[in-house]
Amino acid sequence: MQSSFPFFFKNKKLSLFSLSLSRFRSLPPIQSSGGSKPIHGFRFVMSGMDRISELPECLLTQILSYLPTNQSVQTSVLSKRWENLYLSVPGLDLNCSVLPNYDADEVILSFLSFIDKLLEFSPESVLFKVKVQCRDTMIDGFRDRIGMMIDRGTQHLDVVSSTHCLEDDNFHYPIVDMMPMNLYTSKTLVYLKLSSSGLMDPGFVSMPCLKFMHLEEVKWRVHLEKLLSGCPVLEELTLSRDMDDDYAIGNEEFMVMRVRSQSLKRFSVLPLRQARDYHSRVECTLEIDAPGLEHMSLGDDQFDRIVVKNLPSLLVVELDIKFFVKVGVLFNTWDVSKSNEIRDFLNGISSVGHMIISGMTVHAFEHYSKAGIIPKFNNLSRLQAVFHGKLLQFLPAFLECCPNLKHLILKVLYPEEMDEGLELTDVPRCVSTTLECVEIQEKLQWEEGKMKATSYFLGNSAVLKKLILSPTAYDPRDVLESEIWEKVNKLTKRSTGCEIIIRAMKEEVVII
Repeated sequence: MQSSFPFFFKNKKLSLFSLSLSRFRSLPPIQSSGGSKPIHGFRFVMSGMDRISELPECLLTQILSYLPTNQSVQTSVLSKRWENLYLSVPGLDLNCSVLPNYDADEVILSFLSFIDKLLEFSPESVLFKVKVQCRDTMIDGFRDRIGMMIDRGTQHLDVVSSTHCLEDDNFHYPIVDMMPMNLYTSKTLVYLKLSSSGLMDPGFVSMPCLKFMHLEEVKWRVHLEKLLSGCPVLEELTLSRDMDDDYAIGNEEFMVMRVRSQSLKRFSVLPLRQARDYHSRVECTLEIDAPGLEHMSLGDDQFDRIVVKNLPSLLVVELDIKFFVKVGVLFNTWDVSKSNEIRDFLNGISSVGHMIISGMTVHAFEHYSKAGIIPKFNNLSRLQAVFHGKLLQFLPAFLECCPNLKHLILKVLYPEEMDEGLELTDVPRCVSTTLECVEIQEKLQWEEGKMKATSYFLGNSAVLKKLILSPTAYDPRDVLESEIWEKVNKLTKRSTGCEIIIRAMKEEVVII
């Protein structure tokens, strides 16, 4: 093995890809149709020689760029031709969790030395894509190397920083990898993803090419609004709050996160990586002001208040929120302030055309309907919603707010818990005049009175063209296929042209 091979990559098996390279050595060369000249500059080689090693270096390094760096390095043992190829790869993908646990100081020193060697080998070349994960390892000098990579014209930066904590007098003090200051003025970054990193206030932000930003559990020392103000072409933003950032939680200036952008098209709040008892200390308001926003996804109750403004372009909204005020408690319907907040939020997204809502959000809407009126979603043509069996009685009232709905995907959870006396009698406008396709996903319940949703839409939808049954917990040993077909075929259909598609069968069955 070459002496230049980093010791923390030794004693590892070659990747399957690396091993497969050697298998190409016996393949005949690629030649032109005349049989005398190679194609695309490939040099003619005799059969049995290393054909893949004859590929141009730029193509080989491009191939290696799709491998994690530790696997790319391992190809250096294949032959002399491959010895230093990994040093010319226009990217870096390192995961510190693959480093051995013994002799940590020596491993970290070798890790940094390897990065230095990579940067020094081709000082003029660009590291287009950099991905480094150091979640469980604190590395002194890591920030400086990230800064050097940014200076090399990196376009794609993905950093998972350390979450290591120091203990002193029974207190935990998290050590945070703050990002280098040149990050905020990068002229080349197009994609930025940071996890568990720290963002200081640089005083000035200018990232003219940045289009995608993903910030997960970041320690904030700069306002999000200031960061976004320096990203004039940003199209996609993803956030997940760090609920343990005592500095941000304890400073009033960080109690509001403002998403203000003229260019933003997609915005998402991700669920937290780990479920925690955090709702009682949320203490943060999310404000969204993005006139070009087309897709918004809000997951988890990471904010005690959500304010939306100026969303005329909104096409799709995904909601998995419950408007918590403290752990496990829905808002009080007599709380005028909270009711007004929810009303304003719903009015702010009322122009959406496609809505996806979780069972938790449906529960919150049903609870809110006792205190206020849900606004009309006049542009809504497609709805995906999860209803618990006990909340099916709220379905007609909710559909009344969607007067022009055409496509409904309804997932019913725990239908066996439906009230025995549940009857869906109200028929909203969309069911009788506009609804064309309904897909019902539920555990099949064929007992008398259990096919509530299926019989409701078949019996009341005048223009329904297609009803799809997609059971989520169907066991063919419990119900015979002939029995399913027979029971569904007996249901009354108001729309004579409606076809019923049963996806529970081994083969899809269409009933016309």
